[in-house]
Amino acid sequence: MPISKTSEPKSGPLERYVSVLETVVSSPDGLTTRELETMLGLPKTTINRILLALTSSDLLEPGRRRGAFSLGSRFAHILQADTRWIELASKRLLKTLAEESGETCFIARLYGVTIRSVVMESPDASVGVYVTPGYILPPNATATGKLLTAMQEPSLRDAILQTELKGLTQRTITDRTQLLQEYQKIRQQGYAVENGEQVRGLFTIACPIILSEGQPPIYAVGMTGPAERMAGQPLPLLVDKLRQTAAEFASVFAPNGRSKM
Repeated sequence: MPISKTSEPKSGPLERYVSVLETVVSSPDGLTTRELETMLGLPKTTINRILLALTSSDLLEPGRRRGAFSLGSRFAHILQADTRWIELASKRLLKTLAEESGETCFIARLYGVTIRSVVMESPDASVGVYVTPGYILPPNATATGKLLTAMQEPSLRDAILQTELKGLTQRTITDRTQLLQEYQKIRQQGYAVENGEQVRGLFTIACPIILSEGQPPIYAVGMTGPAERMAGQPLPLLVDKLRQTAAEFASVFAPNGRSKM
C-alpha cells in the first residue's frame, strides 16, 4: 500500500535534504535507497526525489556498492572546508580506533599558519585535554604540528615557523636547524612521533590524511597516551593502525573512494 505524505516526519524540505547528507556522510561505503528509507523513516518517493536533486547537484553520486549513493565531488569540497561535517564523518572512525587502541585519537587541521585539533575520541580524559577540539598544536613540539608543517611547501613552512619556537619541556626542539632536520626525517618516513616534547610523559604518533594525491595534506590523524604505555608497543603496528584510519577518513572525502594514500 502506498505511503502517504502525511506519514513523513514533521520536518521541512531543507531538513530532509540535510538528514540524507548527514546519514550518507557517516557511511563511507554509501547507502542504498532502501537503507535510507529505513534509517530516516521517509517514503521511497521522497528519498528518490531527494536523491535525484542531490545527484543532479553533484552532492551525491552512485557509490561502489550496487544501488548505493556516496558523496559527490561538490560535497567533498564542502566537507574539506567545514569542521562540523568533519566531526560527523570522522567520529565513528576515531571511536573505533580509540576503542581498539585504548588511547586518545584525534584529527588535526592546518588553518592558514596555525594547526589545531578538530575532533577527538578519548578513553582517558586526562590525556584528551591536550588535544581538545580547538587546541593549538605547536609546529615544534607536537606530532601533528611537526607532521603538517614538515609536509607543506617551503614558503608555507617558513610562514608557519614565524611563530616563536617555545621550549615546553626539556625535549622540545627550539633550534631551527635541528627542527628542519626533524622535518626532513618526517617526510622520509611519512609519520611523526612526539615523546615528551609538549607534555612530559606524553607520547603521540601522527600520520597525514591524503585527500588529493600530489597536494600537501592539511589534515592529520593522531594517537596519544602515556609514554610508559605507548612507547612499549611496536611502533610499526601503531603507525599501521593510524594509516588505515587515515585511508578510511580520506575515502569519505573522495567520491567513490578514489582518494589514494
